[in-house]
Amino acid sequence: MRSDLRSQRFGFSAIPSFLLFRLDSTIAIQHYIDPATTAMVTQIIAGIVISVGVAVGLFWRRIVLFFQNLRIKQTQRSIEKQTDRNH
Repeated sequence: MRSDLRSQRFGFSAIPSFLLFRLDSTIAIQHYIDPATTAMVTQIIAGIVISVGVAVGLFWRRIVLFFQNLRIKQTQRSIEKQTDRNH
């Protein structure tokens, strides 16, 4: 009785889920990735992300000032062009 309630609640029964598992296990595996390799790749990616974060954190002030200076120069050029047109 309990298994009937579970299958109704989750929308599946034991037989179709077993068949899906069986079909999935017949797929041929050609390559194998070692768990240690996966851990190393994950650590490399994490290291890159952390390094980029630290670099941005260290140079954040310079980055902000660089873009502010670009905006100021662009605004000054547009003002100069407008004043040249008016004269």
